Amino acid sequence: MFGNNPFAQAGWYNPLNRCSINGSPWRPPSRDPPTFGALPAPDVNPASVLRFEFSSFNPDVLNCIVTGPGNRKFFDITTPTPNVTLIAKPGETIGVINWQEHNYLEATGILSRQRTRDFLKLSSDQRYRTMLVASSGKSYAWIPRPSGIYLYSAEPHDSMQLARLSEDPARARVLLQITTEAVQAGIFELSIIAAILLYSGRNLD
Repeated sequence: MFGNNPFAQAGWYNPLNRCSINGSPWRPPSRDPPTFGALPAPDVNPASVLRFEFSSFNPDVLNCIVTGPGNRKFFDITTPTPNVTLIAKPGETIGVINWQEHNYLEATGILSRQRTRDFLKLSSDQRYRTMLVASSGKSYAWIPRPSGIYLYSAEPHDSMQLARLSEDPARARVLLQITTEAVQAGIFELSIIAAILLYSGRNLD
């Protein structure tokens, strides 16, 4: 159920962003994805999935809106200067990404100030990125597959598929599909931030 934008050591290739720092997608060194336990097939249908859309690109994901169920607007993503991206809920800025030599981000009540490379750590074999949720101490892994970038729990004996990111270049949009279990686990906002970073075309490391 749950489009290909694989990892690059210096960031992510983004065909929607002509200023992407990488000229072509980076491919994992192996055709087989990394495993955390026994991963389910990527087309397994989770019981309940919510769909969110990054659209109205101006010209890319760093200036867009995020809408969800009922076409409700959940976030405004704006980049008023080349070095600052703001993430806002209606009437309230909740997160800031500072694009510098060493990129930093923070989100009120969600993420303490930290480097982007620490928030989404590239594995030593460059095949996936891990995301640690401080509030729970649990780790998750963003894994590129032919049909999208999948989020799995990276905890031992727990490899639940939680979300998928995919892109639709023809309609200039990025889609996030996320399970209700993931939302209840407190990783909805983190997945929004991860999507912005992964499709930004900027250097994350």
